[in-house]
Amino acid sequence: MRFAPDDSGGGYAIQGYDETGVVIRGQRHTATLLVCADRLHSPWWPVTDPMALGPEQLTELVALTPQVLLLGTGRRALLPRPTLLLPFSERGIGVEIMTTAAACRTYNLLLAEGRRVVAVLAPPDFERAMPPDVARPVT
Repeated sequence: MRFAPDDSGGGYAIQGYDETGVVIRGQRHTATLLVCADRLHSPWWPVTDPMALGPEQLTELVALTPQVLLLGTGRRALLPRPTLLLPFSERGIGVEIMTTAAACRTYNLLLAEGRRVVAVLAPPDFERAMPPDVARPVT
């Protein structure tokens, strides 16, 4: 398990992650989750695929008014459909898509800087259940 320092001042920093899940406040999470400085939702909705977010999930994410949204897509970075990114770009919210491991590290760095960051993190093995038309790997 990889560990990152908890510099969040009592918020929801990611303490560790590995192939089986993410650890926050001493609890292992193995389902898709949403985390930001003041809240943790795990499992987050019935979402198994962060690339197939529905209107309700998009509304919730936009309402959190992040500066940056991190989408952790498992073992590989996957590109979403362009329509998924539109609500965020219209509001000036940056979206970064990366592996879940990279999203965990980036989340902690941005949180420690005091940035308004929200992360949606898929479990590392979610790709196995992913329909082929949902997203494609970044090459």
